[in-house]
Amino acid sequence: MENNDISWRLTEISQELMAISNDALLYCKDRFDIERFRQVRDLAAELLSLSAEGITAQDAKKLFEDCEGYQTPRIDTRAAVFNEKDEVLLVKDYDGKWALPGGWCEYNMSIMENTVKEAREEAGIKVEPWRLVAAHSNRKHNNPKSYFYITRFFVLCRYISGEYASNEETSEARYFGVDELPSDLNDHKSSAAQIRLCLKAAHEKEWVPDID
Repeated sequence: MENNDISWRLTEISQELMAISNDALLYCKDRFDIERFRQVRDLAAELLSLSAEGITAQDAKKLFEDCEGYQTPRIDTRAAVFNEKDEVLLVKDYDGKWALPGGWCEYNMSIMENTVKEAREEAGIKVEPWRLVAAHSNRKHNNPKSYFYITRFFVLCRYISGEYASNEETSEARYFGVDELPSDLNDHKSSAAQIRLCLKAAHEKEWVPDID
Protein backbone atom coordinates (compact mmCIF):
# COMPACT_ATOMS: atom_id res chain seq x y z
CA MET A 1 0.00 0.00 0.00
CA GLU A 2 1.35 3.45 -0.97
CA ASN A 3 2.12 6.01 1.73
CA ASN A 4 -0.70 8.27 0.52
CA ASP A 5 -3.15 5.36 0.71
CA ILE A 6 -1.96 4.54 4.23
CA SER A 7 -2.37 8.16 5.34
CA TRP A 8 -5.87 8.32 3.89
CA ARG A 9 -6.88 5.03 5.53
CA LEU A 10 -5.63 6.35 8.89
CA THR A 11 -7.69 9.49 8.31
CA GLU A 12 -10.75 7.34 7.62
CA ILE A 13 -10.12 5.36 10.81
CA SER A 14 -9.87 8.58 12.82
CA GLN A 15 -13.20 9.68 11.36
CA GLU A 16 -14.85 6.37 12.20
CA LEU A 17 -13.55 6.54 15.77
CA MET A 18 -14.83 10.11 16.07
CA ALA A 19 -18.29 9.05 14.86
CA ILE A 20 -18.41 6.09 17.26
CA SER A 21 -17.29 8.19 20.24
CA ASN A 22 -19.63 11.11 19.50
CA ASP A 23 -22.57 8.76 18.99
CA ALA A 24 -21.75 7.07 22.29
CA LEU A 25 -21.35 10.37 24.15
CA LEU A 26 -24.83 11.36 23.02
CA TYR A 27 -26.47 8.32 24.60
CA CYS A 28 -24.30 6.92 27.38
CA LYS A 29 -25.10 7.90 31.00
CA ASP A 30 -22.33 6.29 33.01
CA ARG A 31 -19.71 8.88 33.93
CA PHE A 32 -16.89 6.38 33.48
CA ASP A 33 -18.09 5.48 29.99
CA ILE A 34 -18.35 9.17 29.14
CA GLU A 35 -14.73 9.68 30.18
CA ARG A 36 -13.59 6.65 28.17
CA PHE A 37 -15.32 7.79 24.98
CA ARG A 38 -13.86 11.27 25.37
CA GLN A 39 -10.45 9.61 25.53
CA VAL A 40 -11.27 7.66 22.38
CA ARG A 41 -12.23 10.91 20.64
CA ASP A 42 -8.98 12.58 21.75
CA LEU A 43 -6.98 9.62 20.42
CA ALA A 44 -8.89 9.89 17.13
CA ALA A 45 -7.94 13.58 16.97
CA GLU A 46 -4.29 12.74 17.58
CA LEU A 47 -4.44 10.09 14.86
CA LEU A 48 -5.89 12.63 12.41
CA SER A 49 -3.09 15.10 13.18
CA LEU A 50 -0.52 12.39 12.40
CA SER A 51 -2.15 11.28 9.15
CA ALA A 52 -3.34 14.58 7.64
CA GLU A 53 -1.10 17.49 6.71
CA GLY A 54 -1.72 20.96 8.09
CA ILE A 55 -3.83 20.04 11.12
CA THR A 56 -2.64 19.94 14.71
CA ALA A 57 -3.96 17.64 17.41
CA GLN A 58 -5.60 20.67 19.07
CA ASP A 59 -7.28 21.66 15.78
CA ALA A 60 -8.51 18.11 15.29
CA LYS A 61 -9.79 17.92 18.85
CA LYS A 62 -11.82 21.12 18.38
CA LEU A 63 -13.14 19.84 15.04
CA PHE A 64 -14.34 16.63 16.69
CA GLU A 65 -15.87 18.44 19.64
CA ASP A 66 -17.74 20.77 17.27
CA CYS A 67 -19.24 17.66 15.63
CA GLU A 68 -20.87 16.46 18.84
CA GLY A 69 -24.10 14.54 18.45
CA TYR A 70 -25.20 11.67 16.25
CA GLN A 71 -23.10 11.68 13.10
CA THR A 72 -24.98 12.11 9.81
CA PRO A 73 -23.95 13.43 6.37
CA ARG A 74 -23.88 17.19 5.99
CA ILE A 75 -26.47 18.69 3.61
CA ASP A 76 -25.50 21.15 0.87
CA THR A 77 -27.82 22.74 -1.72
CA ARG A 78 -26.94 24.16 -5.15
CA ALA A 79 -29.09 26.41 -7.37
CA ALA A 80 -28.88 25.73 -11.11
CA VAL A 81 -30.10 28.81 -12.98
CA PHE A 82 -29.98 28.88 -16.79
CA ASN A 83 -30.73 31.82 -19.09
CA GLU A 84 -32.44 31.72 -22.49
CA LYS A 85 -29.10 30.75 -24.12
CA ASP A 86 -28.75 27.72 -21.84
CA GLU A 87 -25.88 29.44 -20.07
CA VAL A 88 -25.50 28.63 -16.37
CA LEU A 89 -25.07 31.14 -13.56
CA LEU A 90 -21.88 30.62 -11.55
CA VAL A 91 -20.43 32.60 -8.66
CA LYS A 92 -16.76 33.03 -7.75
CA ASP A 93 -16.36 31.82 -4.17
CA TYR A 94 -14.05 32.90 -1.36
CA ASP A 95 -11.13 30.81 -2.65
CA GLY A 96 -11.32 32.29 -6.15
CA LYS A 97 -13.06 29.37 -7.87
CA TRP A 98 -16.38 29.18 -9.69
CA ALA A 99 -19.37 27.12 -8.57
CA LEU A 100 -23.15 27.00 -8.63
CA PRO A 101 -24.57 29.25 -5.89
CA GLY A 102 -25.07 27.21 -2.75
CA GLY A 103 -23.91 26.14 0.67
CA TRP A 104 -24.72 24.27 3.87
CA CYS A 105 -28.40 23.77 4.60
CA GLU A 106 -29.56 25.68 7.65
CA TYR A 107 -30.99 23.52 10.44
CA ASN A 108 -34.40 25.21 10.24
CA MET A 109 -34.80 25.31 6.45
CA SER A 110 -36.01 22.86 3.83
CA ILE A 111 -33.89 21.97 0.80
CA MET A 112 -35.84 24.37 -1.43
CA GLU A 113 -35.86 27.19 1.13
CA ASN A 114 -32.11 26.91 1.56
CA THR A 115 -31.56 26.92 -2.20
CA VAL A 116 -33.50 30.19 -2.47
CA LYS A 117 -31.52 31.69 0.42
CA GLU A 118 -28.14 30.76 -1.06
CA ALA A 119 -29.02 32.16 -4.50
CA ARG A 120 -30.04 35.43 -2.86
CA GLU A 121 -26.97 35.66 -0.62
CA GLU A 122 -24.33 34.59 -3.16
CA ALA A 123 -25.75 35.80 -6.48
CA GLY A 124 -28.09 38.59 -5.33
CA ILE A 125 -31.08 37.16 -7.17
CA LYS A 126 -34.56 35.93 -6.31
CA VAL A 127 -35.28 32.47 -7.72
CA GLU A 128 -38.10 29.95 -7.81
CA PRO A 129 -37.07 26.29 -7.37
CA TRP A 130 -38.95 24.00 -9.73
CA ARG A 131 -37.15 20.68 -10.09
CA LEU A 132 -34.83 18.51 -8.00
CA VAL A 133 -32.12 17.26 -10.35
CA ALA A 134 -29.96 15.14 -8.08
CA ALA A 135 -28.89 14.22 -4.56
CA HIS A 136 -25.23 13.28 -4.84
CA SER A 137 -22.67 11.96 -2.39
CA ASN A 138 -19.50 14.04 -2.39
CA ARG A 139 -17.51 10.81 -2.01
CA LYS A 140 -18.86 9.56 -5.35
CA HIS A 141 -19.03 12.74 -7.41
CA ASN A 142 -16.97 15.60 -6.00
CA ASN A 143 -14.28 14.87 -3.45
CA PRO A 144 -13.69 11.19 -2.59
CA LYS A 145 -11.17 12.16 0.08
CA SER A 146 -13.25 14.80 1.83
CA TYR A 147 -13.13 14.41 5.58
CA PHE A 148 -16.88 14.90 5.85
CA TYR A 149 -19.65 12.95 4.18
CA ILE A 150 -21.86 15.38 2.27
CA THR A 151 -25.14 14.95 0.40
CA ARG A 152 -25.41 17.69 -2.19
CA PHE A 153 -28.82 18.61 -3.64
CA PHE A 154 -28.93 20.19 -7.12
CA VAL A 155 -32.11 22.17 -7.78
CA LEU A 156 -33.24 23.81 -11.02
CA CYS A 157 -34.41 27.36 -10.36
CA ARG A 158 -36.17 30.00 -12.42
CA TYR A 159 -34.76 33.52 -12.27
CA ILE A 160 -37.33 35.96 -10.91
CA SER A 161 -35.51 39.24 -10.28
CA GLY A 162 -32.39 40.92 -8.92
CA GLU A 163 -28.72 41.19 -9.82
CA TYR A 164 -25.37 40.47 -8.27
CA ALA A 165 -24.32 42.61 -5.31
CA SER A 166 -21.04 42.59 -3.42
CA ASN A 167 -21.09 40.23 -0.42
CA GLU A 168 -18.81 38.36 1.99
CA GLU A 169 -19.13 34.97 0.30
CA THR A 170 -18.58 35.65 -3.41
CA SER A 171 -16.71 38.19 -5.51
CA GLU A 172 -18.46 37.85 -8.87
CA ALA A 173 -21.38 36.22 -10.68
CA ARG A 174 -21.50 35.42 -14.39
CA TYR A 175 -23.24 33.20 -16.94
CA PHE A 176 -21.19 30.56 -18.80
CA GLY A 177 -21.97 28.16 -21.62
CA VAL A 178 -21.83 24.57 -20.37
CA ASP A 179 -19.14 23.83 -22.97
CA GLU A 180 -17.19 26.93 -21.95
CA LEU A 181 -17.00 26.50 -18.18
CA PRO A 182 -14.08 28.23 -16.45
CA SER A 183 -10.89 26.23 -15.92
CA ASP A 184 -10.94 27.15 -12.24
CA LEU A 185 -14.29 25.45 -11.62
CA ASN A 186 -14.62 24.22 -8.04
CA ASP A 187 -15.27 20.53 -8.69
CA HIS A 188 -15.62 19.90 -4.96
CA LYS A 189 -18.85 21.95 -4.98
CA SER A 190 -20.28 21.47 -8.47
CA SER A 191 -18.52 19.58 -11.23
CA ALA A 192 -18.89 20.09 -14.99
CA ALA A 193 -20.71 16.74 -15.18
CA GLN A 194 -23.21 17.85 -12.54
CA ILE A 195 -23.81 21.16 -14.32
CA ARG A 196 -24.44 19.31 -17.59
CA LEU A 197 -26.82 16.99 -15.76
CA CYS A 198 -28.76 20.05 -14.58
CA LEU A 199 -29.03 21.35 -18.15
CA LYS A 200 -30.24 17.95 -19.33
CA ALA A 201 -32.88 17.94 -16.60
CA ALA A 202 -34.01 21.43 -17.63
CA HIS A 203 -34.86 20.18 -21.14
CA GLU A 204 -36.65 16.98 -20.14
CA LYS A 205 -40.44 16.98 -19.98
CA GLU A 206 -40.25 14.63 -17.01
CA TRP A 207 -37.27 13.97 -14.78
CA VAL A 208 -36.39 11.33 -12.21
CA PRO A 209 -33.86 12.78 -9.74
CA ASP A 210 -30.45 11.11 -9.82
CA ILE A 211 -30.02 9.94 -6.23
CA ASP A 212 -27.06 8.00 -4.86
